[in-house]
Order: sequence, then C-alpha cells, then structure tokens
Amino acid sequence: MKQISSKESHYYESFKDFLQDTAVRFEGRTAITTYDRKGTPKEISYEQMKDDAFAVARALYANGLSGKHVAILGENSYEWLAVYFGIAVSGGTAVCIDTEHTDEIIIRMITQADAQAIFVSESMMELGMRACKEDSRIQKLIVLGKNTGDGETLEQFLNAGKTAEAESWITDFHPDGRKDASIVYTSGTTSTAKPVRLSHRAILFNAADSLTLLDSRDRVFNSLPLYHTYGLTCGMLCPLIRGLNVCISCDPKRMIQEMTLFKPGMLVAVPLIIEIAERLLWGILEKNGQKAKVQRMIKLEGAVHKPGSLAVSKVRECIRGTLFENLDIILSGGAYLSNAVAVDLLHFGIVVLQGYGITECSPSISCNRNEDFSLDSVGVPLPGWQIKFDDGEILVKGYSLMNGYYGAEELTKASFDEDGWFRTGDMGYLDKKGHVHITGRKKNLIVMKNGKKVAAEELEQELKKMPLVKEVLVYGAPCGNSADDVKIAAAVYPDPERTEGMSSYEILEKLQAYVDEMNKELPLYKHIQMVNIQEKGFEYTAAHKIKRNQ
Repeated sequence: MKQISSKESHYYESFKDFLQDTAVRFEGRTAITTYDRKGTPKEISYEQMKDDAFAVARALYANGLSGKHVAILGENSYEWLAVYFGIAVSGGTAVCIDTEHTDEIIIRMITQADAQAIFVSESMMELGMRACKEDSRIQKLIVLGKNTGDGETLEQFLNAGKTAEAESWITDFHPDGRKDASIVYTSGTTSTAKPVRLSHRAILFNAADSLTLLDSRDRVFNSLPLYHTYGLTCGMLCPLIRGLNVCISCDPKRMIQEMTLFKPGMLVAVPLIIEIAERLLWGILEKNGQKAKVQRMIKLEGAVHKPGSLAVSKVRECIRGTLFENLDIILSGGAYLSNAVAVDLLHFGIVVLQGYGITECSPSISCNRNEDFSLDSVGVPLPGWQIKFDDGEILVKGYSLMNGYYGAEELTKASFDEDGWFRTGDMGYLDKKGHVHITGRKKNLIVMKNGKKVAAEELEQELKKMPLVKEVLVYGAPCGNSADDVKIAAAVYPDPERTEGMSSYEILEKLQAYVDEMNKELPLYKHIQMVNIQEKGFEYTAAHKIKRNQ
C-alpha cells in the first residue's frame, strides 16, 4: 500500500481550477470507485470526473440555471458528486440535503434555500415531485436514474448543453472563489438545522490545509454521506487533491462488502462505524479460530506498539485476506471515540487519527498527525486557523469560515464576537504541546444552583468506559422549583449482547455500582445522582450524534 507524503498539497481558488488541474496532474489515474449490488466495480478517471462535471455545468447554463441555487437530494453515488462539481463550476450553489430528515423538513430546506432545480435519486423522486408542486420557483426536476416520473433523466438534461454556445461559455467562464459553492445544513442535535454558506475557497483551502498534517494511503474508503462537509471535504476532496483513489460507499447495508472488495489503506468514518469495524475485526478472528491466539500475543507484548514494529507485524499477519488487510489509518470525526477502541485497533497497526470540525468551518479545525498523534486530543489546529478561548469556549478565525447562514443575517451576526471571531459553541482547551481538547458543547453545559458548570459529554465519556453501556445521555434533571435547581442524571441504553439474560434490576445494580465508584473520583458537584435505563437506543442525527432533545 503506497504512502503519500503530507507535504503534497495544492490550494485552489475554485472547483473549476481543482478539476482542470487534477485532470492533468493525475492523467490516467482512477479517481472514484463505486460498487453495484453484485459487487461489480465502476471506476472513474480524473479526466472523466472533470468532463462529467463540465457537462453538468454546460447543461445548467443551457437551461438558464448557471449561477442559481440547485438542490441535490439523494444517497451517495458518483452521479451525486459529478452534479455537485458541475453546479459549482457553473457558478451556482449546490444545496446539499440530508436524506434522513422527514419529508416536511426536506421540503422546507429546499424552499428555504431558494432552489430553482432539484437533482434527485430514484428513491427520492416522489419527494422531489412534491417539492416542485409546492414551490413554483423550482423549474427543473432531474432524476439520477431511469425512472423519471414527472422529471427528466440526467442524460436528457445533459443533451441541452451539447452546443457550441455552451462550450464557448464554459471555456471563458471562471467562478468567483469567494462566492458560495454550497449551502450545507448543520446536523442540529438540539435545535433546527441551520443553512451554512460555504465558498469555493473555504472548502478547497480547508481540504488542502488538512493535507499538510496528514499522511494518507493511495486507496481511501469514504463511509460518510456526501451531503455533510466531513464526508465531502475530508472523505472526498482531501484524497482527490492528492490524486488518490476514493471508494464512495453508496449503501450502508453493503459497506462491509464494499470494503472487502476495495481493501482500503485508509478509512474516513465516524466513531459509530469505527466501533462496528472493531467488533467486526474480532468477529472475523473468532470465526477463523485466531481470536485466542491474537489475544495472547497482545497480552504477552503488554504495551501498545508502534505501527511497523515486529509485535504489530505478527498481529497483522492474522488479518491477511480480510477487509482490514491494508488498513492502517482511520480518520475519525463527528463525535467522541473511546480510547479503548483506538488502543485496541493500535495493536493491529491501525492508527486512529481524531480530528475536530464543524460545518461552519468547512469543516476541519484541527487534526492529529501521523507522526504526532494523541488518543486524548483532536490534534493540532490546521495552518489556516487562528484559535483562542473565551471562558472555555473555542473561538476561531480563518479563510475557511462560512460566508454566513443563508437568509439569516441576525443569526450570522450573533455567531461572531465584536472582533470577528466565530463562536464554535464547543468548550475545550489547548495543552502544552498545542493539541486541542474538546470537553463538550456550551449549550450542553449543566448549570448547577451553586453556579458550577458540568460538561455532559465529559461524564458520558467516563460512563462509556463501562462494557455494559452501549449508549448514554447525561442531562440535568429538575429537582426543585427554579430552573437551575437540577441534579445530574444519566439515561443509559445497555448493550443487549453483554446484558443478555440479565434482569433490569441486575443491570441497574451493576450500573449504579459503577457510577458510585466513578463518583468517588469526581468533585461533589459532578456526581451523577440518578441513573435510568432506556429500553431502546437513542435517536441519532445523520452525523451519528445523539439527538439531545428527545
């Protein structure tokens, strides 16, 4: 598996510049790989990727839609990516819609963003038709498939752009890198999702900045939805700027099959997927009769070892021929990953590099480095960011900041301090080595009657160390007449596999015993005073974060 140096990075002013340059620099290389249900690969070269994006841009121009807001509503696919690039090349703004929202919210998002056309997958076609009927401003419905309903196929749409006029236009037109390339909605764990305006420069510079810290591998598996900035910037643009081959996961149900066929050297994922991968790894070893052997090897070696060492090489021999055969880097973001999982994977020579970012920052703010990673932190700030702290809240300045929230000037203004620093809403600190540590969300702070503040996430991380705990949510439970008269409570969804055959009373007894021991190590005001058992798991956002208002 080829290693790509972190020194290789290019900064682009626009998506047109990015596509034209990579098509020349990486001529003959495969840019994108996808797999159909039968496991048959579809490979797209860098030249083809550029040509397809330009074809979309020409068709948008021919239909009077260049420079307009155009929504994309569909699951991951190569076509989704080509359409996104085409909208940006045309000088338009791609409105990226999270397909996991309810129909009503999706239609509201499309309307709120003033979309004048919609590209939809076949599975979303009926919803797209409904949006067109409810908003007369929507001029076109283009279906990324064969069954079109009231719309037209992508092929039919592209035919309109096959003119000398459209060809001449795209040759001469250069989008302004400072203008919006995307409107991306925040995941909204506790409030309504906000429409974030991101420019060409913000997104592409953020991807380039990430590459200055990160060594990568030549085959990258992107497990994330493209309608989120983490999936698009980190999962796609970072590797594509380097000329790597990216496999887009097009169906979560087929992710294991896709990874097995692709055998990536690097995985871009959220903690939920990483935890599943860790369990899958041990499951494969157990099925092959090697689990006990590997456990003995790890126990004999004792400490965690550096990738490439003899101890790690011996353990890696046991995963040859599996989907983990070439995997040695996982980029993790979007939520907290337990140290236990990261340490466990390190025994296999798989380094988990945690990063930190938010949609408004395109999204990356910090990232761990291959040669200087810390399991306890989210790495060092990217070169393009200035960072400071205001009463524990992280504030940032940099060229990858959003242009604002679409149609919400007051909300945009309230997100910055008087000196132009953006308030991330996250609490944290810098350690002596310059690594960023996140302690929680400002709005998730539990404010006690004595004025003390407790970060819910800090306690959740401690509770997740207990094997019986699968999911947990810490909150302030009312215990008096005033709003600040609260006690700290924890709602726990136990791991069904680890608690099989146990009664609710037995589970609660073990949880309470763990909490009692945990409280002994905490200041009195941080003590968890109440534990509840959830009968089912929590609801998650599309970014795999627990919804806190459920």
